[in-house]
Amino acid sequence: VPPLSPSAREHSDATAAHLRAAIAASGGWLPFDHWMAEALYAPGLGYYAAGNVKLADADDGGKTPAGDFVTAPQLTPLFSRTLARQAAEVLRQTDTRSVLEFGAGTGALAEGVLHELDTQGLSDTRYLILEVSADLRARQAERLAPFGDRVQWLDALPHAFSGCVLANEVLDAMPVSLFVWSDAGQVLERGVAVDADGGFTWEDR
Repeated sequence: VPPLSPSAREHSDATAAHLRAAIAASGGWLPFDHWMAEALYAPGLGYYAAGNVKLADADDGGKTPAGDFVTAPQLTPLFSRTLARQAAEVLRQTDTRSVLEFGAGTGALAEGVLHELDTQGLSDTRYLILEVSADLRARQAERLAPFGDRVQWLDALPHAFSGCVLANEVLDAMPVSLFVWSDAGQVLERGVAVDADGGFTWEDR
């Protein structure tokens, strides 16, 4: 791994300081799901909330794409078109016209799905997106602007929903709780604490 640039090091140090403060504010121990949520989504600091390029667009004329990773919708529109045909089947069988996508990335999947649904004669389908990253949400809004108010963003899970739900490569970005068995056979929750050197360490309670 190459060394961090000065700006990246500064950001990393600021994020680590934020995480230490969150641990201190919780009495010296933070459940892992809370620690993960802060590391990924703390405003201006978390991985998905800091404005840096995460998802790369592979359509760059053969050059190496900028960004940390590429997902299938970025590589080829065939993925979105194939998924859209399955979504169309679900919408017809349930007699619904709503798609809800969790974590829509750059909006590439939504764009491809909407185009293919139009081809399938389902141009009255509305597309809902639940996105917690403000900068990704902005990228999505720009990309999906041609679809107008067919695309809407949610700030929380809807109380009720009928339609087709999509979630592509998003589970790894959702904070999770960790549990371990102790030597005595107890189930303990795994959390994060700060060691004597200021580093992060596992602690089970």
